[in-house]
Amino acid sequence: MSWLSLFVYSALAATLLPGGSEVLLVAMLIEQPEHGFWLWLIATLGNSLGAYVTFFMGGVLAFRLQQTKLQTKVKMTLKRRLEGMFTLSAHRVDQLQSYGVWLLLLSWMPIVGDGFCLAAGYLGWPKKLCLSLIVIGKAIRYALVWVFLGWN
Repeated sequence: MSWLSLFVYSALAATLLPGGSEVLLVAMLIEQPEHGFWLWLIATLGNSLGAYVTFFMGGVLAFRLQQTKLQTKVKMTLKRRLEGMFTLSAHRVDQLQSYGVWLLLLSWMPIVGDGFCLAAGYLGWPKKLCLSLIVIGKAIRYALVWVFLGWN
């Protein structure tokens, strides 16, 4: 496997698409233990990029819903459907806001991590801080995988 494959697969695994990049990272660490640092870095950067794409998707979704509110009555049905599918309940928004951007340190978690990134973009949390916390969380996750294999 190539390093580019690891980057692309790690990025795709961090979007709303299903996938787990750890398996590929482990295989490459076993195959190329002398390049452990670079493999860790590539997986971290790819996965962080994918999470940031999801973050921006949340922002685009919020923008589109805002635009939809300005549309004519004919499009109100579509708006209600979209809001019903993607709008967070007031209770969930309060929960997210109470923990704040620090939830993004858990963006590495399967299923809910992608949701945290999407919600952060949707709620308009600060981009630089969000990116920093996403990268830290992803770096720790891949470091733990690497440590589990023995830091070769």
